[in-house]
Amino acid sequence: MLSAKKLPPGKSGHIEVSVKTESLWGAVEKRVQVLTNDPSHSAVTLSIKMTVEPEIDLSESMIFFGNAPKGKEIRREILLTLPAGKSIKILSAASTDPDVVVRLEPLPGSEDKKLRLIAIQRADAKPGDHIGTIVLKTSSRLTPDITIYVRGSVAPAR
Repeated sequence: MLSAKKLPPGKSGHIEVSVKTESLWGAVEKRVQVLTNDPSHSAVTLSIKMTVEPEIDLSESMIFFGNAPKGKEIRREILLTLPAGKSIKILSAASTDPDVVVRLEPLPGSEDKKLRLIAIQRADAKPGDHIGTIVLKTSSRLTPDITIYVRGSVAPAR
């Protein structure tokens, strides 16, 4: 609960609300409940609707390798689009799963504003569930890190 300010009867005031949008994108709705001493309106709910546009656009928000047989390499790609007119760069990409290898490739003709993130679940990946992340480091002060969740499983050899 935030701090309450009391207003005398018949007076008006304003409410300032801020929303942390670091992990949000797309259509977002948040609600704020205002408590009053008015018996007929003891609580009023205010709805705030917004569209959050990411600073760096990803074609997919996660990577799913599915259920792969042992010995088969699986490749997935995500397209990264950097904002035009800004000098933001993707500095690096790293996987927390040693069985998933990642690399970045600029798309030809995009003037370094579009990159392909290539994630490969190795053919010699150990059997079992694979749950990890890929962390992109950027030059942005607003979005210095982007986390992409990675899921998949490798069936045991028969």
